[in-house]
Order: sequence, then structure tokens, then C-alpha cells
Amino acid sequence: MKKLLLGIMCIIMAANFAGCSTESSFHSESSVSVSTSNTQDLIDKGDKNLDAGKFDDAIKNYTEALELDDDNIYAYNGRGIAYSQKQDFDNAIKDFAQTIKLDPNYAEGYNNRGMAYGGKGEIDKALADFNKAIELDSAYAQAYNNRGAAYMAKGDQDKATADFKKALELDPNNKDAKDNLKSLSQ
Repeated sequence: MKKLLLGIMCIIMAANFAGCSTESSFHSESSVSVSTSNTQDLIDKGDKNLDAGKFDDAIKNYTEALELDDDNIYAYNGRGIAYSQKQDFDNAIKDFAQTIKLDPNYAEGYNNRGMAYGGKGEIDKALADFNKAIELDSAYAQAYNNRGAAYMAKGDQDKATADFKKALELDPNNKDAKDNLKSLSQ
């Protein structure tokens, strides 16, 4: 049963990362000529590759951006998401930890690191990070959803239900929370 719950947690984590953004601007392919001469251009290119499922290319773009600006939390965050998509959770955790080191109030860094911990099956560490993300941003609907998924993986349906409902209260269109709440009632 525990392996089944961890499997469910991994599926939820993968689905959540698929919708992640590095919070940098995204432009359609036709509206931007991407130059590799500055950090933001490389981050934008990494975002496009991430969205296209080209994770190795995205990692390369974010790494190049970090060579120009090694304090850029969005490059670390994007690269961490790309590593997570490849299920390279150890490198993802390192990058998300760096975002937190650079900006201890960056709730998304805690949320994303929590998802990577969840992907590794380290649910208690995931919960600690989701709790911190929520502490920093009490309106962070996705962090509530992710914490609910972690509680679901631990078999605590009451806490999972409460978090999924809170995520929907904050964001009534949160598909992940809707799907997770529905799966609990089946």
C-alpha cells in the first residue's frame, strides 16, 4: 500500500512540475529573437525548452545563464524543474536549495524542493518544505495542493482533503486540486 501511495505521489509531482514556470517572461517563438548574450535571454530560451519537453536543452540554457549570473534564482529554479522532469531529484534539490539560500523568502523554491523530495519518496522533508512555502505565502494554492498530495501519500486523508479544499478556495480553477480531491472520494 505504501508503494502505491508513493507512486501516486510521484505522478502528482510530475503533473505539477509540468505546469511550472520559472516566473520569467515567456514569449511566443515568433515574437522573440533569442540572443545568448544576456542572462534573461538564456532563461527565456530555457523556459521555452522546458515547456517543449527538451529538458537537456533547458538545463544547458539555465546553466549558461548561471555562468553569467550565478545569483539568479530563476535560472536555478528553472534548472531544478528541468532536473525534476528528468527525475534527477538530487540535482533538482540542490538547485532549489540554492534558490532558498539566495532568497529565503522565495516560497516557490520551498514548494519546488518539496516536490523533488516527494519524487524521491522523502515525504516528511516534502511536508516541511510545503509548510514553509505556505508560511511564506498563505495564498499559494499549489503549495496547499502539493502538501495535500504529501498527506495523501502518508495516508492522512483528512489533512489531504483539507489542503485540497483550501487550494480550491484560493484557486477555484486549480485542476490538480480538483483531480486530487476527486481521487480521494473514489
